[in-house]
Amino acid sequence: MGKALIQRQTNIEEAANAAFWINVILGVVISNALYFSANFVAQTFFQDGRVETVLQVMTLQIFFGSVSSVHTALLQRNMDFKKLFWVRFVTVCLPGIASIPLAWYGWGHWALVAGTLAGQLAQMIMLWRMSYWRPSMAVNIGVTSEMAKFGGWVGATGLLTWFYAWADSLVVGHYLGSHDLGLFRTGCQFPAIIFALFFGPIVPVLYSQISRIGHAKDRMKEIAEFAIGMLTIVSIPVAAFLFIYSEHIEALIFGDKWNGVGVVLGVMALMHGFSWIVGMNGEFYRATGNPSCETIVTAGAMGVYLLVYLMIIHQGLRVFVWARMALAIGALVLHLIVLNKIFNVNLLLVVRRIVFISMISAFAIFYVKEFSICIFVDRWAQFIIGCLMSATAVLFSIYILERKKICLQITTMVRKNETK
Repeated sequence: MGKALIQRQTNIEEAANAAFWINVILGVVISNALYFSANFVAQTFFQDGRVETVLQVMTLQIFFGSVSSVHTALLQRNMDFKKLFWVRFVTVCLPGIASIPLAWYGWGHWALVAGTLAGQLAQMIMLWRMSYWRPSMAVNIGVTSEMAKFGGWVGATGLLTWFYAWADSLVVGHYLGSHDLGLFRTGCQFPAIIFALFFGPIVPVLYSQISRIGHAKDRMKEIAEFAIGMLTIVSIPVAAFLFIYSEHIEALIFGDKWNGVGVVLGVMALMHGFSWIVGMNGEFYRATGNPSCETIVTAGAMGVYLLVYLMIIHQGLRVFVWARMALAIGALVLHLIVLNKIFNVNLLLVVRRIVFISMISAFAIFYVKEFSICIFVDRWAQFIIGCLMSATAVLFSIYILERKKICLQITTMVRKNETK
């Protein structure tokens, strides 16, 4: 509902009110459903009775989110990211501050639960204090219907995204056991966090901005091509570095007890790198009032993903992660085709840049690694110097070979903004 509110250009007050009450109703329904099914979830998916009570208590988190998401969306819509920064800062810091002393006094896993809920409660209070908006009982049926339709597509996409985030782990855990599940989740989450640090802060800003010009198809095409180009220039080199230095990361950060995590980490880094090239496509679909596009594409590929998972899992974890990588490449192609259908994006330019950046990154980082191994004996020195030299080599190569295209894109966009 927050996405629907940010994209909307008319009847904002009525839309915010509709979004709030829809969220509250959904929050109550989902919280109750999770509360009463907690035992089933705990026994079926986790085989641990302790999870039941944790899930029941954590349903409060859903309620806190449902009554504060509209305030977040309005701040984001108004580009008031300074206030959102302080809200997020407190939300991130407070769980650790609250959990550590509780864990010290023997609360165990309840220390984490309490810390998480404290962070969510603080976020809700801060958002209500910082936002001017307050709900009312007046409901516009027409606006509510429009918001529900838009939000329904976004919600369906969110559920499908949850499937893609967890289905592979459920299959690995069920067929290969907890040890391989630990390797897979850790190897997948490590690069995911790194990419989130690079691109996570950009997503809300981009969506808020392009939602204002969603009706101008030519402008959206230019911004989409520029965004994909910039994502490619950043995500592919980062993925290549993590893949080539995966053995170093395993040895330096994880140690002997996590033997085998490096292979998973490296391949999953490639998967995340190629996925992020079209990682903001959903924002473009929603900004132009087409939230169903991402839902349809994601749902259409879901059956293929699940089928491949079940066919490949018996070949072992290493084969499974490479299959996961291949599926990501297929999804990349599919999303580029859809983007081309909607905005007439130049696919030849996009594909050439992906191939070009991939070749530059692989070549530069591989030889930098070999050079650092020859010069330095200490693995930390190899890794740190290799990281700095790789970044320098890749950025310099891209600047020399791509600077004219990038400068032309930036100049064109700036001139059109000045004209408008």
